[in-house]
Amino acid sequence: MKTFFCFSFILLAAVLTRSSHGGFSGKGHVHTLSKTTQVFWNPHCRSTDTCDLKRFALTTSVEEVWFSDDPHHPTYGNAATIEYETDSVAALEKYAIVQFIRGCVFHTAKTGAGKITAQITELVPSFGEAIPFCFPAWIIDSQDSDPAYNSDPEFGRFHLLRWNRSGSYDSRTEKYYGVEKPRTPVVYLTDYPDGAFVTRSGVKNAALEFRTCIYKAGDVPFEAKRSDTDFAAPLACFGWQNIYMYDFEKGKFRTDAADFFRPHHLSARPDATVIFGFTTLSLIFALLVLARSGVLPQPNKSE
Repeated sequence: MKTFFCFSFILLAAVLTRSSHGGFSGKGHVHTLSKTTQVFWNPHCRSTDTCDLKRFALTTSVEEVWFSDDPHHPTYGNAATIEYETDSVAALEKYAIVQFIRGCVFHTAKTGAGKITAQITELVPSFGEAIPFCFPAWIIDSQDSDPAYNSDPEFGRFHLLRWNRSGSYDSRTEKYYGVEKPRTPVVYLTDYPDGAFVTRSGVKNAALEFRTCIYKAGDVPFEAKRSDTDFAAPLACFGWQNIYMYDFEKGKFRTDAADFFRPHHLSARPDATVIFGFTTLSLIFALLVLARSGVLPQPNKSE
């Protein structure tokens, strides 16, 4: 399960941002710099007895958010839309998405002496507990013990799947599978990992890799441990990343971090004050991207 929980923090973000982002006005705009789509067409379905699974796709987009009160330092982040299609509505519940993650979200700063310091700055909910957001090895990306992505302990695995008009992900026409079944057997989920940005006190960096996989639902246990990454063989997986590591010499973010995933030099001692401010900014980044993509309702132009 990985329920998107930013909505609960909208008011909190609005109240706290003034102290964390130098008087943020709440206004900004999002640039989608690029989009990439990967598709699995299930060509060997007979050997896996899955010919009712017609398509599994993942679209990632590179987003750049500009806050109106900071014209020099945008917030960077990648977003993902996960979608699958079956030959009937009934067959949708025969499959489940599981996502895996490795990497860290961390804060860096340059001292007056020119030394670069690095520290884990955030906690993340994982399998029923809040832990430092740093995973040197692959784990299941889930907030509770059910590995299925976006499942919920109260509503189950499939309730929060979404569907829409063909080709649309706009929240104004979006419906939840558990509330109303789709007419066409196509459902989707989304992910908006932490963004990266520069502040007066330093830089928030993200170095995260993901593997998003589709399984037969019966092969995914209802309870697991975060390290149980080999519980079954997936039908297909897509890799993607959310990597923005700041280079103080060049004054810009790097997106190539192949050598990063040895994060033993980072301190896993989150600072509460830093966590508070950076979490707020991450929420705002996600909300702006959601509004830009149509996942959140946008105000009328006349407003």
